[in-house]
Amino acid sequence: MAKASTAASSLQRTSHLYATKEGQQLFLDLIVDSSVKVTGKRPAIVFSFGGGWEGGARNDQGLEGAIESFTSMGYAVAAIDYRLGIKIAKQRKELTPENGTQMYLRAIEWGVEDIFDATSLVLKRADEWNIDKDQIVLMGGSSGATDSLVAEYNVANETELARNHLPTGFRYAGVISMAGAFWLKANTPLLFKNKPAPIMFFHGAKDQLVTYDEVQGPFSGYGPVYYFRRFAGPDYPKWFVDYPQGDHIIAAFPSIDSMYEMKAFLQKLVKERQQLSIHTVEEGKVPKTFQNAAQLLPKPAK
Repeated sequence: MAKASTAASSLQRTSHLYATKEGQQLFLDLIVDSSVKVTGKRPAIVFSFGGGWEGGARNDQGLEGAIESFTSMGYAVAAIDYRLGIKIAKQRKELTPENGTQMYLRAIEWGVEDIFDATSLVLKRADEWNIDKDQIVLMGGSSGATDSLVAEYNVANETELARNHLPTGFRYAGVISMAGAFWLKANTPLLFKNKPAPIMFFHGAKDQLVTYDEVQGPFSGYGPVYYFRRFAGPDYPKWFVDYPQGDHIIAAFPSIDSMYEMKAFLQKLVKERQQLSIHTVEEGKVPKTFQNAAQLLPKPAK
């Protein structure tokens, strides 16, 4: 249980090299609010930014509000770099109309591997950083959310990728996906050798980029609608915040206006391990779309 001190909040951010790949140094920023006292060890969130595997940054200013909210709960946040597979493919002139799907699947695999290696550093230094190894949650938006879901898919299925990059027996405590999906090789069913961690999905039915339900073709894509249909009921703990009018703006917007729901997910389904299956439907007079972004953003205080 976290308790905030009466002193002003003091966010401490330290950068740590966790790998060097493709000639790129990959860092994670460990962010902790030192004014928030915890009993025992801190839970942690490993956050992957969005940007279509060709943009974005671990220190994106748009994430600061969410990071401050999580750290105020006593969480340590590890905001990570990961290899931008599509950017690299374009720089190398590898990307063609014929191999686009292959390049995106490679980008996801690289992102997942980097999540695992960043997680391994967190686990290695858990005692030093006072982190609870059993309470590490993945979170991301768009491409980062897809990487996070596919990471959990690999862990739950004990794949070679997971075995080679994570300690034996390690499991994530939960996943928060903002407009992400399970994107897998063609004709791959969404099955799990072991029950997956509790998952919180935020997704819009009018998402222009990422699978909301299911797609089969050059790849197999499974969104939250499919997941809830395939793994119905509380035996698979999950929470789907569903925006029938929403588009891909949901890749970021929940970090602005859905922190209460995220905190409830972390408390009930992750910490307390309640067996719950929750489907929240949000419709508004101003739909959550890019077109309406200016109306949706909080107004600055006068």
